[in-house]
Amino acid sequence: MKNFQDKICVITGAGSGLGREFAVQLYQAGALLALCDLDQDGLEGTLRTTADDGSKVKLFQVDVSDQSAMVQMARDVESQLGAADMLINNAGICLIPQTFEETLDEQFKKVIDVNMWGPLYGIREFLPQLKTRPEACIVNISSLAGLVGLYGHAAYSMSKSALRGLSEALQAELSDTQVHLLLVHPGGVRTNLIKNAPNLEEDKREKAHKNFSDLSFLTPEKTVSRILKAVQKKKNRAIIGIDGRLILVLRTLFPHSYPKIARAIFSQANFKDDPVWKTTRK
Repeated sequence: MKNFQDKICVITGAGSGLGREFAVQLYQAGALLALCDLDQDGLEGTLRTTADDGSKVKLFQVDVSDQSAMVQMARDVESQLGAADMLINNAGICLIPQTFEETLDEQFKKVIDVNMWGPLYGIREFLPQLKTRPEACIVNISSLAGLVGLYGHAAYSMSKSALRGLSEALQAELSDTQVHLLLVHPGGVRTNLIKNAPNLEEDKREKAHKNFSDLSFLTPEKTVSRILKAVQKKKNRAIIGIDGRLILVLRTLFPHSYPKIARAIFSQANFKDDPVWKTTRK
């Protein structure tokens, strides 16, 4: 996809962070947008950043983990804007750092529902539309956690690794079609990912957000710009951020000792001595 002029782009998780930045940059590039998020206030905030009158940007308050809601959204997008040219599976959630044994089954399920089933439902419902277009693209936002398991993030790592496996299988299946799939592995990006963690107590969200932001090297603006350039170049994979590349190098150079290295790195980064990360099992 060489340019985005008049392309109909569906963006999940568009109420903040990378999703909002995708909306801003694609709108400036002339795209028509279908913005999806569970947070209606966030969606309206994104709409204001585009300054659109509602003719080129449509809002859909949808839970991506609800398949029936995604079925209806796909129908509504096609009726209001036309068949989608691009699907950006950006919606995702993450728990605050805790061990596998500390993570309740319902917490695991919530992360898997949004991060794995959400993209699957999006692709399932929009792929028929994408296949009707002269050129089309799916962008799946995985993570550094989709390349290597992260200490303290078993659920998130599982979900993002599953998305990588799905994406690579689809790349092979779609290789003889006009639908291109880009798999993205960003490192730490300064978004509200940790601030919105479902297992974080309300009075600790701002402190947790600051801790996470201090460790994140990437801004949403730079990250989205690089992703869109990768779309234009029809790349299959984009690893964004020095932290992601560093972790891959460490795992390659020290395959046997890497688990202990990862524990040392991420246990320190997870602020285990900071009470903001300590949560009770609910």
